[in-house]
Amino acid sequence: MNISLIKVREPSVSIPEVTPPLGIMYLAGYLRKYRPGKDAIKIFDLSVQQENYVIESLKDADIVGLSSTNRDGLYLSKVMKLIRKANPECTLVLGGPIVSSLINELFDHFDIDCAVAYEGERTFLEVVDKIDRGYMSFESIEGVIYKNGGERFTGRREPIENLDDELPFPAWDFVTESSLSEEYWKRKSFAFFRMEKRYMGLFTSRGCPYKCIYCHDMFTKRFRAHSAERVVAELEYLNTNFGYRDFEFYDDTFNFDKDRTRKICDLIIAKQLNINMYFPNGLRADRLEKDIVEKLAKAGTRVMCFAIETVSERLQKLLKRNLKFENINEMIQVAVDNGIHAEGFFMIGHPTETREEMLETINFAVKSPLHSAAVSIAIPQKGTELYSKYIGDNSPQNLGEGYYEYSSSISQLPPHEVRKLLAYTFRKFYLRPKRMLRIIRTFPLSFIFSRRFLVQIAKWLDVVIPRLRLSSFLVDK
Repeated sequence: MNISLIKVREPSVSIPEVTPPLGIMYLAGYLRKYRPGKDAIKIFDLSVQQENYVIESLKDADIVGLSSTNRDGLYLSKVMKLIRKANPECTLVLGGPIVSSLINELFDHFDIDCAVAYEGERTFLEVVDKIDRGYMSFESIEGVIYKNGGERFTGRREPIENLDDELPFPAWDFVTESSLSEEYWKRKSFAFFRMEKRYMGLFTSRGCPYKCIYCHDMFTKRFRAHSAERVVAELEYLNTNFGYRDFEFYDDTFNFDKDRTRKICDLIIAKQLNINMYFPNGLRADRLEKDIVEKLAKAGTRVMCFAIETVSERLQKLLKRNLKFENINEMIQVAVDNGIHAEGFFMIGHPTETREEMLETINFAVKSPLHSAAVSIAIPQKGTELYSKYIGDNSPQNLGEGYYEYSSSISQLPPHEVRKLLAYTFRKFYLRPKRMLRIIRTFPLSFIFSRRFLVQIAKWLDVVIPRLRLSSFLVDK
């Protein structure tokens, strides 16, 4: 089968970050393992490749798999129309977070043949097998949404338990051995900065045991992880065979298992891997301990993000996040003392949140020893408890909203006032000479003179002065 897998994402000034498409790289690796020699697989990424080139390359595809998020829903619809025009005979299969979010209304938005919900490897493999045998009926496959009169969902599939045994390495070669790699290296990734131009991203675990009402449930609310040995084997493979030294980790809760975190660090140190590590998706701050932070630093951690969100105890309970604050500032300081760039994640505009509570979170960030802060607006996404409770399941999702855009007022302030506070936060946090000097000291001079640094500056200015829509050329493909 000729199978093309596409990451559908349109970069913007406010969200310029671009990373290798690990989701579809996992799918490609899985198909190779369980359908050896049967498929000719191609991978595309619309965040770094020209739209016309990608569409033209799909003319001989039997199956086109697309992965996307709610933010890119409008762009996704446009891309599908172009694919249908270029190759009307292909089978369109949709996956990614947007499927789990809009699971009951996909066919109202998109011209697809079927969709794969939640964890996708097993389900997509069975869909491909069916199509390869000439069948287009999917009702016997768990985890599929298909149309038969009305929309049908066959039910959620049990997640993969033994990640080490069942999941092969992602199909790294689609990036490492192609010109596509250069498109990622020259752009800003999720980490605040990187020591080197070349890097690779990793998922070392799936699922999160916490019940935050604003978060997805794509990989279940249960922590499943690769062993420390498997994680370090991936790092060693990429370091030895391709010379990568910089690695970003995108786990929801990388450090949930404290002993696994310690062992990963110990193995990296024992093997004397000369690498740099970045945790741009946030670590659970109350699962950190002094010795863990010190081990992470010794193993090569350069950037550590603390996912705090709000310092209001009332909102922590309301959001079911229940973060324990006893030692957060201490852990931030330990990271700073060990040479790690410490970044904080915060959100404002939570349901029922008052101006005073927003300012409380803002002031915590400003007074903390953090080097940098990423502050976004709480935007309800369909499929979450936050959306069900404060927007309503029957209300349509506003596709296309980014982290800093806001149309649904669920806090005590109207949207434009929340947006003003967001701009105020960035000014109050960053426009301090001492903090700017501390930030600059953490990253290499080469980063200051790079295109990636200009993109970061443009992102900040776009938040502070949104009407300028500065430097859109910086995210052009």
